[in-house]
Amino acid sequence: MRALLAPSMLADAIWEIDLESLRSDGVRGLILDLDNTLVDWNRNEVRPKVRQWLHAARGLGMQGSLVSNAIRGSRVKKIGAELDLLVVTWALKPLPWGFRRAMALMGTEPASTCAIGDQVFTDMLGANLVGIRTVLLAPLSPRESPHTRLIRLIERPLRRRWASPVGQ
Repeated sequence: MRALLAPSMLADAIWEIDLESLRSDGVRGLILDLDNTLVDWNRNEVRPKVRQWLHAARGLGMQGSLVSNAIRGSRVKKIGAELDLLVVTWALKPLPWGFRRAMALMGTEPASTCAIGDQVFTDMLGANLVGIRTVLLAPLSPRESPHTRLIRLIERPLRRRWASPVGQ
């Protein structure tokens, strides 16, 4: 079970991910979470560093898809359009459906796709179930939904293990 939860990489923020390295590893598609990955939880404002990183990814020929569990998704679609990202709403993460849908939209396969998010039990588990490389980020903001705060209690020991040299 631990292998299904473990990320391929850890990063403090999306703008710290080395795009050149991903590109040289064959990554052509990026599956991106929204809240606390691209924007602070439940906010619409995109930080300039996130915009710059996404612009650089496009410059390297990478396509991006925003994958969210939001049911109606109007906020997700608005931000996706603003950032020129494909959008999959009601993804039901960690189920594989949303990840597969994003890859179909981008025309990528698991080997050429990287999923980036801040949650172990949705973003990492779902991507790992499909065989996609993963990057686990620290949340952008301490603000989160009540249920996410509870899940973070379970995540915390895993994150500590993965961050320590002994756990790698």
